[in-house]
Amino acid sequence: MTKIVTIAGQSHELTVERQGQTLRAGDTAIELVEVRSREAEIRVAGRTHIVPYVVEGNTVSFAFDGEIYAAEVTEKGSRPRGKHRDHSLAAPMPGLVLKILTTVGAVVSKGTPLVILEAMKMEHQIVAPYDGTITAIQCKEGEMVQPGFDLIDLERTSP
Repeated sequence: MTKIVTIAGQSHELTVERQGQTLRAGDTAIELVEVRSREAEIRVAGRTHIVPYVVEGNTVSFAFDGEIYAAEVTEKGSRPRGKHRDHSLAAPMPGLVLKILTTVGAVVSKGTPLVILEAMKMEHQIVAPYDGTITAIQCKEGEMVQPGFDLIDLERTSP
């Protein structure tokens, strides 16, 4: 089965082979240990991970290894729907804004924590996907946000 997975605007073609409870995507084997309501227990390279997730249509938002991802999954040959602006960071899943770690005008590097979002009883850091300058903060601490809600506007630094 071939799927197109789009994360952060980049599409990847994956051929997934299901063998028992193991998914194979290229050279990577992901063992599915257990799926519970809103979280999955997986094993990758011998390490077990609890991965909270939310499914909305073709989009799966999940937290893995300290970062939050939103992956759009489509069949090969179909086109993913439009995404939010490239310079914006949107909430990947429903959650509560616990802490804003930046200010308007701040110059940040890729990976800099910007917002702490509480979702699915866990704290998740929203980090800068690239170097840039914070041009707007669209949320406030204590606010409930929904997927797609713009949290931070980040203007990319020219290379």
